[in-house]
Formats: sequence, structure tokens, C-alpha cells
Amino acid sequence: MSGLREPYGRGADEAGFTLVEMIVALAVFSLLSVLLFHNVKFGVQAWRSGSARADELQRSVVTQELLRRLLGNAYPLIIKQEALQPRIDFEGGSEAVEFLSEAPVVSGGAGRYRFKLFVDRTRQQTDLVMTAAPELASAQDNSASRTLLVSDIDHAELAYFGAPSPGAPGRWNDSWEKQSDVPSLVRLRVSFHASDPRTWPDLVVALRVRADVSCVYDPITARCRGR
Repeated sequence: MSGLREPYGRGADEAGFTLVEMIVALAVFSLLSVLLFHNVKFGVQAWRSGSARADELQRSVVTQELLRRLLGNAYPLIIKQEALQPRIDFEGGSEAVEFLSEAPVVSGGAGRYRFKLFVDRTRQQTDLVMTAAPELASAQDNSASRTLLVSDIDHAELAYFGAPSPGAPGRWNDSWEKQSDVPSLVRLRVSFHASDPRTWPDLVVALRVRADVSCVYDPITARCRGR
């Protein structure tokens, strides 16, 4: 009969979801979940990579500022020896340089320290290292500290700008040894492996102290008095 209403349960069945619709919905949800997971994972990896690079950049900036301060304040201590020309206590090569400079803050900042910046090669890797010891420490003294400045580099190169002999024009030199004056500039280049994303702009430092004004030469000890 046309006036009869449909059975009670049929309308409810038509208002629900079929099995096919549920499967399609779950498939779409799974796809969206996978895409969302990959996006979150990519974001976390990008954040970690950016954070690591920022930390490396900050370390490079701090290291360069430290070297700029120490080399810039290198003290030209005069060393006088009998039958030899006076020379400056500054010895530099292509992979190492030794000099006197102001004491580190952690030591109280009093007096001077002897610093050595050098390329340290081992079987595993090559590092840029610096050691520091009080100026008057003996060779047998084990108080020298060792600081790793840059790890796992390809190579590093030092150069010195100045006149290698009196009257000669200034130029870049691979070494600066037994000279009567400190170089005008010191340059440090650090290169990394091809797969290493780190960068190191050339560090060029002007040495500010040009004379050993506190030296009172003692001919008996062949050193400045009190040193």
C-alpha cells in the first residue's frame, strides 16, 4: 500500500556508512597520517641540522675572536744572547706559531703566557690545537693547558706579513723565525674536507704591540731583569 511507511531499520541503514566507505576513509586517513609524519620528521631534521650549523658557526666565531685577541696582543719580548743578534720571542712556521701574550682570564689575568697554536695530526684526524703555559714555567713544568680549537680539519696554514730582512719589501712569508721584530700581520687559513659543510673565513690579525718597552737588559743573565 502506498500509504504504508518503510520498515523502521531501513532508514537507519541508509544513514550510516557502508564497509567500502569505511575502508576508503581509513585509507585516506592513513595517507594523511603518513604525509603528516614525514612533514614533522622533515621539520625536526631541518631544525636539528640548523641548530648544529648554528652551534658550529658560533664556535668558529668564538675561536676566531680568541685568536684575534691573543695574536693581536702578542708581546715582542727581546731575547739577547752573547755573540748573537737580539731577536724577538716569536717563532712561526706554516703549521705552528709560538708567542707570548696576555694571560687567560681563568688564570687571573696577571702576567703573560706562552701560547702555541699548531696543527695536530693523528692517525684518526687532524685538529687545530692551542697550548698555554705561564711565561716563566720551566720546560719540565706540566702546568700547560691544551685546548682543542677546531676538530677534524683537512689542513691549516699560517702566514706572516712583513719584511724578512732589513730593507726588504713587506710580503707574505711561510715562516717567521729569529727575526728582530714581530710580523705586521698573521694569517690563518683552515680548510675542511669536501663533505664537511663548515666554513672558516681567513683570519687576518694585526699585531698591535711593536716594542718591548719593559725590557731592562741584564748582561749577566742575558735576559730582561726580573724575567
